[in-house]
Amino acid sequence: MSSKLTPSNFQIKIKEEHIVKGIKTLNETFFTIKDITNVDRRIVTLPPTTSIDLINVNGIDPGAGTFPSSSMKYVRISNLDTSSSLAVSFTASNSDNWSIKCLPESSLMFSSPDVTGSQFNGTFPNDITNISLYSLSSSLDVEYVVVNSDNA
Repeated sequence: MSSKLTPSNFQIKIKEEHIVKGIKTLNETFFTIKDITNVDRRIVTLPPTTSIDLINVNGIDPGAGTFPSSSMKYVRISNLDTSSSLAVSFTASNSDNWSIKCLPESSLMFSSPDVTGSQFNGTFPNDITNISLYSLSSSLDVEYVVVNSDNA
């Protein structure tokens, strides 16, 4: 028997709250991504000073840890550790690589795999093909969420 997933909405709420000199400021931003057919969420324990491939975006068909780049709508990678930093490395379809440090208890988010590895010229000619993680010191927990749509 065949099945048909009914696309749904994925809601994102970003809340920032701080108090400076007794003055409280609260910022809340809400986003809704429509036509979502898959949400993948996982917590991974990364061994000390070890690199792992977290997400493969270089596939046509979805699979374990593999997501077609054309279907990606939202990605969040969160360092759940309270004291150790995490390196998040990206590889693009033209083989460019870059990394960013993700501090303890912080997150990286993006909504498109489209990238350029050079000075921006108005286009994004490449896609992210792989996202890997590296523990800079101790073992740490990382959470990721990938939201995608078959209706890309």
